[in-house]
Amino acid sequence: MTNGWNPITEGGAYASRLPLGWEYPEPNEALSRLAELHRELPSGHRLHGVRVETFAQRVGDDDTLFRHVDQADLYTVVHLTWLGREEIDVRHPMIDFEGTLTEFFAREERIIAGSAPG
Repeated sequence: MTNGWNPITEGGAYASRLPLGWEYPEPNEALSRLAELHRELPSGHRLHGVRVETFAQRVGDDDTLFRHVDQADLYTVVHLTWLGREEIDVRHPMIDFEGTLTEFFAREERIIAGSAPG
């Protein structure tokens, strides 16, 4: 969280909850994930040069939900590779989702519903 934005106090309708399997990171973890994103982004990647901050992380996974600083309701899920260096392919780190927070919640609800036993 680079500019002090706090998802719990400023996250609107989703301030106190996240989809199942997601959590708000501790401040040090949020900074670590943001730093890794910046290390991994090659020139030409969709997020290269875009100001984002860590919003949430998938529990036990490298998926991270980043909030775009300059676009009020744009979020991107990135699967970090933890290489510790720039990726050589502009498709990596892989973007798994990009859209509004409402769209993110709807997507996660569909995923959870689809994985529930029939």
